[in-house]
Amino acid sequence: MPHPILEKTNLHPISTSTLIRVGPTEDGGYVVPREVIGQTRLLLSLGLSDNWDFDREFLRLNPGTTIIGVDHTVGPEKFRRGQFRCLWKIFGYGIIFQKRKLAEYTKRYRDYRDYERFFSAPHRHLRRRVSHESREPVDIRFEDILKQGPSGGVHDIFLKMDIEGSEYEVVDDILAHQSRISCIATEFHELPTRTAEFNEAIRRLLREFVIVHVHGNNCGPYHSGLDFPETLEVTFLNRSLAGNSLAPSSATYPIPGLDFPNDPRRPDYPLRFGPTD
Repeated sequence: MPHPILEKTNLHPISTSTLIRVGPTEDGGYVVPREVIGQTRLLLSLGLSDNWDFDREFLRLNPGTTIIGVDHTVGPEKFRRGQFRCLWKIFGYGIIFQKRKLAEYTKRYRDYRDYERFFSAPHRHLRRRVSHESREPVDIRFEDILKQGPSGGVHDIFLKMDIEGSEYEVVDDILAHQSRISCIATEFHELPTRTAEFNEAIRRLLREFVIVHVHGNNCGPYHSGLDFPETLEVTFLNRSLAGNSLAPSSATYPIPGLDFPNDPRRPDYPLRFGPTD
């Protein structure tokens, strides 16, 4: 049976002039439409790990936002232990004058110390695993996450999602609440082994959203068979907010000044959406 072909033409973003980068210029930053930030009441940050720089900057741009972070792999105990480990690293790298490592662990130490302050009322961190079904006690459904935040509005939710492959199973949940979601900034993983699943997820999301930006994550490999990165960052905008002009973007991806390599030690991946690109 032949391997499914990646439907790259569906990934070509529409043209928009309002894109800005939120978060760091490496892994954890996303390119989003500026206008959706001010109307957001609830930022759902699914998949925190140890990086909430995007959430921090989003809150700076719109202090009225409530943030709910969801990640079962991290919590206060981990970050308290991490502070001690960082202090040892800071001490060691300071002695041998490793400036890059010293800066890395100093920032990490500050982030770990900031965790409990940042995720305090009205913001919350749920130590749960996002799932379409509650198969285990740690699982939480998308609709139950929504109940933790402000009550329903229109286009009042910004969804940021990096949940390591589980993004495919919550597409139905996203579409069920699409009227509340203004924008989605997400990562899709495992494109070579989940090509058909990815194609279907994109086709279904495009019924209610348009793609305004894409970027290949260079922390993972570039797949020669697909001629595309194995991990892809995609930003969607609700169709009702996109206006009438849905012309394809003429930009070359990655876009200078907006896009930066997730891993700054390696070059970024160029993206080609079809045979004429």
